[in-house]
Amino acid sequence: MKQFVVIGLGYFGRNVLDELLELGAEVLVIDRDRELLDRYQGRRISAFAVEALSEASLRRILPGPVDGVVIDMGERVESSILATSYCRKLGIAQIVVKAEDGEHAEILELVGATRIVFPNREAAKRVTPLMLSSALLNYLPVSGKLAIAEIALPDSCVGRNVLEVGLRKNHGLNLISVKNGDEDYGPFVPEYAFRPGDVALVSGTDAQLEAFAASAGRGNGRAGRRGRTEGRLGKLFGYGRR
Repeated sequence: MKQFVVIGLGYFGRNVLDELLELGAEVLVIDRDRELLDRYQGRRISAFAVEALSEASLRRILPGPVDGVVIDMGERVESSILATSYCRKLGIAQIVVKAEDGEHAEILELVGATRIVFPNREAAKRVTPLMLSSALLNYLPVSGKLAIAEIALPDSCVGRNVLEVGLRKNHGLNLISVKNGDEDYGPFVPEYAFRPGDVALVSGTDAQLEAFAASAGRGNGRAGRRGRTEGRLGKLFGYGRR
C-alpha cells in the first residue's frame, strides 16, 4: 500500500487527503490546527499537530520512506518554501506543492518541488471554456496546446458513422469514446452510427477544439454569444492568437 504525507490542510490539501483516503492510501497528516485534525478522527490517517515545522521534527514524524508529499500551507508562503526544502533534503521523490503566485512557484521549484499546482487557476482553465461554448461540456488542458474535451455532437452527425463524420480527417480531432445520456464511456467501432444526444470524448489542440465546438453549437442551433470561441482559448492559456 502506498504511503503519502499531507502537510497543511488548506482547501487543496483537504481535497487531496479525501481523494487519497478514497483510493485506499495510507496518509500521514501534519497541520498546526488541532481542531481541524480532530475532524479526521476515525479516518485511516496518522495525524500530528505541529506549530512550527522543522527539518528535525519532520524527520522524527516520518515513519520511513514515503511515496510522496502534498504541501498546502495556505497563504503562509515562507512556511511552504521551508517545508518543500525539508522534504527534498529527506529524499522524498514526489513533492507536490500549492503555489500562491508565479514568484512563489519559482522559489518552490528552486528548493525542490517536483510539481507545482495553482488550484484556482487550473479550475478557471477548466471552467472558462465551458462558458464560451454551449457545445463544450467538459474541458481538460493536458499539456502545451493539447486538451481533452467532451463535446455535444451536432445534429448533422446523427445517423452517420464515425468514418463518415471524419472527426480526425476533417477536424483534426481524435475520437476517444462516445456516450449517450447516463451511459458510461466505452469502446466503439468505426461503423458506429451517431445517435441524437451523443457526447464525444475527443482530444486535440485548443484551436481544433474551439473550431469544432463553434460549428457544433451552430449545428445544434446554439450559436449565440456562448458559441463564439475562436481565438479565446489560446489567449486564455497564454498562446495562439492575441
